[in-house]
Amino acid sequence: MPLDHDAKPAVEVPGDRAWWRRPFSVFQTNLQEIDAVLDVERTLDFIEEYGADTWLINTGGIASFYPTELPFQTRSPFLADRPSGDRPSGDLIGDAVAAAHRRGIRVLSRLDFSKVSARIASEHPDWLFVSPAGKPQVYNTLFSTCPSADYYQHRSLEILDEIIGRYPVDGFFFNWFGFSERDYSRVYHGVCHCPKCREGFSAFSNGQELPHGPASPTYPEWLRFSSQVIKTLTSKIADHITARRPDAALVLGRGAPIVYHEANNAFGRELWHHNTAEWVSAHVTGMPEIALMVNSVSFVDMPYRMAGEQPEHFAQYLLQAIARGGNPSTYIMGAPGRIPYANLAYSSSITKFHGQHRDLYARLKPAATIALVRPDRLRSASPGFAETVEEFRGLYTALQEKHLPFDVLAADLICKMAEEGALERYALVILPDLGRLGRQTAEALDDFVRSGGNLVLTGSSGVTEDGGIELATSPALMRVGAPKSGDELWSTYVTDREQREIGNYRYAPSIIPVYGSYGRFVWKPGVEKVGRLLPQAPFGPPEKCYGHAASDDPDLVRLTGRGKVVQIPWTIGRTYREFGTTEVRDHVLDAVRPLSGQRLFAELPEQVELILGRDGEHLVVHLINQSGARRKSFGPHLTISGGRLRLTRAGSSSKPELLVSGGAPTMLEANGDLLIELPPLELFEVIRIRADG
Repeated sequence: MPLDHDAKPAVEVPGDRAWWRRPFSVFQTNLQEIDAVLDVERTLDFIEEYGADTWLINTGGIASFYPTELPFQTRSPFLADRPSGDRPSGDLIGDAVAAAHRRGIRVLSRLDFSKVSARIASEHPDWLFVSPAGKPQVYNTLFSTCPSADYYQHRSLEILDEIIGRYPVDGFFFNWFGFSERDYSRVYHGVCHCPKCREGFSAFSNGQELPHGPASPTYPEWLRFSSQVIKTLTSKIADHITARRPDAALVLGRGAPIVYHEANNAFGRELWHHNTAEWVSAHVTGMPEIALMVNSVSFVDMPYRMAGEQPEHFAQYLLQAIARGGNPSTYIMGAPGRIPYANLAYSSSITKFHGQHRDLYARLKPAATIALVRPDRLRSASPGFAETVEEFRGLYTALQEKHLPFDVLAADLICKMAEEGALERYALVILPDLGRLGRQTAEALDDFVRSGGNLVLTGSSGVTEDGGIELATSPALMRVGAPKSGDELWSTYVTDREQREIGNYRYAPSIIPVYGSYGRFVWKPGVEKVGRLLPQAPFGPPEKCYGHAASDDPDLVRLTGRGKVVQIPWTIGRTYREFGTTEVRDHVLDAVRPLSGQRLFAELPEQVELILGRDGEHLVVHLINQSGARRKSFGPHLTISGGRLRLTRAGSSSKPELLVSGGAPTMLEANGDLLIELPPLELFEVIRIRADG
């Protein structure tokens, strides 16, 4: 049926244990000190009308919005102005929790332990961040703290105990929960050198020197150390909350019952239009047992918190979140109505749609047969990581534009998925120039291939720094020397055609440019080599631009066993990301498509993103209209007409439903396939198709 803009989502009674295991939607009012006097009933009216069932509200840390008695907390000075009855001062949190629960709305308490006042800092200097130069980090009169130190490690638990003892809140969220190498103005202060960090890093790294920043050789080790500190602390806090209040959740990183992701934009950085879908897919694919909250930011960037995000851009956050299986959250500054965010009226229908179809989203699982592996973010300081991300994004874009449904698989979760048998649902796994995989990951992928799965390797995936081959199922025996890269590859091409007139410098299509890197390998006997490399020849001046001859190095190599492995020894994803030509895109998809096990096909413009899931016996197809994509945002979309889906081996019981526009689409049967004629596509559509197998 069509969207009912007046319907309200049903919610569980607050206090229901593990409520976060079912779909939920959040509205965050990120309060300023002056909001201590906000009207909770009016705020809840707004949240209900928006379609959310959970309120995320500032509670403690930098400023306490309740009358804390702890000496290391700072009450908002405006609490005294709040109507308080017979209380010595106002209590926003007490009022908010009581009013929300009367309406069946949950409350999450927002805490921020990243900074303390000058008074607290002077009393507890051992809690503070210390720069490599020995200085504290001070921003807007507040002193940054260190997660290794006592404030995070112990006093945070006392603050939680005070709140839990007073209010039946339904969960907690910690803001800025990490090491503050940069401040709000993006000024880099370096790695923390407080005594706890010096001691902890020395033990973690077997005595290595604490780095100053990304240029230090031990910085990659610092990233692993800091990640471990946060992960351990997250689990400690989550366990503490569960012991005190089993019906309350923690929203944070890995180790928490609800993992947090923030969907935002920012000036001064390139926009990756698919960032939200990527992160949600990587989480839901690898850790489906853990709920994910996608907090979508209503303003354009932190320094411009009163400048509302483009409504169509904000809608993409919510749509990409729910289509991939995340829980949507909307984030504004202050009390509703104080700052005019135009996106709220536009996006409310998405939140309501999610609430109206809670049963569908409760059962929604990834259903793609292709897994695209995302580089391990803990390697972000390692050489070549940025180039690997570009390879990943180029392949992501190619698959998305031609509607080959895929899931994102985090590299560090491959072993977990293999142990759980979850890799078996994929026909194809794509590794985008990942370099070294590690022994356990390589063994898991070898087992996948031996069980009949297919692999596509690009660049140096599964290759060690010295050219060794990690995968036993790889077509390669070893790499010869370092890959060619940069201007060494300018005017270098591959071709998949027999070039019969190459001696006369006359070429048959297609000629594909090679960008990024190309590695030369010694190949196993009996492999199938496809195409040839046309090594570099002069590219200037025009009078001298000729001379390309074919080498014995291939475009790609196939090795067929129980499963197939295709190795593309160059960075075809980076090439497509850089040049954007259809010829490059279709070249890689020609190699991928026969291995994909794909059953659902689409006749749609490339500006429509297709995301495939399963709801029990139904396939669930989300179509998201991204025709409004701009360099830095999404603008108004174009209506897209004439689309069609084709489901192979559909059977006669298939009954497609259009959940957004309503009704049933026109259907045709052709040679056992189901053809679904789509109505005009506006912002998004969701199609449920009964499909056995």
